[in-house]
Amino acid sequence: MALALSSCKVSKQATTRYQSMTQRAQVTLQLDEHQYSMSCSMRTWHNELIVLSLQPMLGIEMVRIEADQDSIWIFDKMNRRYAAMDYASINRIVQPKVSYQILQDFCDQPIVPKKKETIQQVFASGKHQLTLTCTYSHREYNTLQTPTRTNSNKYKLVDLRTILPL
Repeated sequence: MALALSSCKVSKQATTRYQSMTQRAQVTLQLDEHQYSMSCSMRTWHNELIVLSLQPMLGIEMVRIEADQDSIWIFDKMNRRYAAMDYASINRIVQPKVSYQILQDFCDQPIVPKKKETIQQVFASGKHQLTLTCTYSHREYNTLQTPTRTNSNKYKLVDLRTILPL
């Protein structure tokens, strides 16, 4: 089953160079007729690691996504399971191709200070469509220490398709 990805254009010249970045956003996920809204925090260490933390209620992290130069890890904290795939495996499912650089460029899109900025991504797979809308409200640069990874030993490894509807 192939997954199509539609994304907005990234302006390279507007990208800020940084060592680390923290962002907060309100995220709306729409999967077919179901819609979910949640808070999201994103921590990025330039050219090293991107960590997304999704908190659907009361600031409790339910899903964590970690992307590095080689792979993407998705942790379903509620069900204590995770999926990990390298980009070559992901690109057999997702079109156009995904890489760490593409993800980092998406995270680097410029936002106007003190103004909420909205970015939207649409994913389609057969009869399913997932729309991701991020409204960014806050961004700070160079405030993070050394990146730490989630300890995967606490979770059961599963196929990505058991976590995401691909």
